[in-house]
Amino acid sequence: MNAYELSKLLIDEYSAKILTYARDKPRSVQDMCQRLDIPVTLGYRRVNTLLNEGLLSCEGRALTQRGKWTKLYVSQVRRAQIFFDDGKVRLKFEFKTGQVRWSDDWEAAPAV
Repeated sequence: MNAYELSKLLIDEYSAKILTYARDKPRSVQDMCQRLDIPVTLGYRRVNTLLNEGLLSCEGRALTQRGKWTKLYVSQVRRAQIFFDDGKVRLKFEFKTGQVRWSDDWEAAPAV
């Protein structure tokens, strides 16, 4: 994702709730959806997107009361910053591991 798409993902209400709720303790998608009032389908979509971008990780699994296994996810983000500099948008992620990742620059197409 470019910086613009990542910034939209970060400020998305559901993504922000998921990253915040799963900050300190691994959580299942079902738990996040129930506690955060997120539709289940959207919860799974956001979790998959956040996983693909490396902002969440799967930290194991747990047995549900119904006897099924469910994956547990935890946020990897310690800090995220959005920069607007000279017409370009960039994001900086600081992860719990200490790693820092910058997004690709994004620049709006010139007006015609």
